[in-house]
Order: sequence, then C-alpha cells, then structure tokens
Amino acid sequence: MALLSLPIREQTLLVAAAGKQKLGHALREAIAHRGYLFMTLAFFACGFQLVFITTHLPAYLQLCGVAPGVGASALALIGLFNTVGTYAFGLLGARYSQKHLLALIYLLRTLFIVGFLLVPVSATSTLVFAAAMGLLWLGVAPLVTGIIGRVFGLSHFNTLYGIVFLSHQVGSFFGAWMGGIVYDRTGSYDVAWGALIAIGALAFALQWLMDERPPRERPSLASAAA
Repeated sequence: MALLSLPIREQTLLVAAAGKQKLGHALREAIAHRGYLFMTLAFFACGFQLVFITTHLPAYLQLCGVAPGVGASALALIGLFNTVGTYAFGLLGARYSQKHLLALIYLLRTLFIVGFLLVPVSATSTLVFAAAMGLLWLGVAPLVTGIIGRVFGLSHFNTLYGIVFLSHQVGSFFGAWMGGIVYDRTGSYDVAWGALIAIGALAFALQWLMDERPPRERPSLASAAA
C-alpha cells in the first residue's frame, strides 16, 4: 500500500489549490456543524455494531449449538460480500442522496439483526445473515467520505475524516467490550443484541436528519429567509 501511494503525491497541488482555510478554522467550522456531529455519532454506532459481530458472533453460535466452522464461514462471507457492497454503494452515492443511503445502511443492518434473532439460529440462517451484513459492511466508507468532501471541501479532508473515523474506532472498542461484559455478567448475549438494535435505530435517525449543507451556505439561507 505504501508503494502504491507514492504516485498520489503528484496530485497534491490540486488539493492545495482548493482554498487557504486554516486547520483550526476548519475544525471549529466542522464542530459547529450539526450535520457533521450527527454523522460522527452515527459512525460510532457503525463501529459498535460491526466489531461486536466480528468478535462475538462465533461464540454466540457455539452457545446456540451451531458448529464452530460456521462462524468462520460467516466471517469469510462478510468479507466476500463486503467487496460487492462497498463498490455498489460507491456507485449509488454518485447518483442518489448520500446521507439517505447511509441512513438506509444503518436501518437495514438493524433490521437484519432483528430478523436473525427472530428465526431459529442455524447454519443456513447464519450464512444468509452474514452475506446480508457483508453487503452493508463498509458501504458506509465511500458515502461518508463523499459527504465530507462535498460539504467541507478537500483542503482538510484527511483531518475531518480522521475525526469521524476515530469515532468509529471508539465505537468498535465499546462494541467488543460491551459484548464481553454483558456475557460475563448475564451468561447470554440477549442484552448485547438489544443494545445493537437500539444504537442502530439511533444511527438511522441521526443520519436521516443530518444537515448536509456546506457551512457557508447555512447563514446565507437563514439571512435570506429573514
């Protein structure tokens, strides 16, 4: 990856010409932008759901009497279908509302989790669930990056996306940690699955309500309305 990234250095002049905004001002602008905060919180929920599944799904399947090999196959299917879903949502994001597509991903993930818990757990239901989750796994990445680039520009894109992704990683930690704590305390994953459903519904609501207007447009619109 490091070798492949070297030719990209020649394109930095295009980004540098985008504007002279300083990093501190860009950070203050983003933090004051309600839509950016909503998307950052929703991305926390994204990491929370996904890393709980990758960490605890095999153990949950063993509790349900499913063969251990099914857990490994499920994780492999997630990776396989992830390649398709990420590419597909990248294409869709170029044609349709990126914030609504993001919200749709969070909603569908949550509905698939509910469906998985409602049907008897078996090898077949697990593999179908894994394929469905794989299609929605990293489809968020091209949509989030697209929104940040369109709303805030590219001058400080890496920093702004890094903050959003940090939220994802913090959510990932809490998702894995929460699952272990819940199982140690209760002997089951029921409460943990309930937390995944609740946080997924919250992420859908936050993302759907996100204000995706660039910061410089919002004051002008408000003054025009006045």
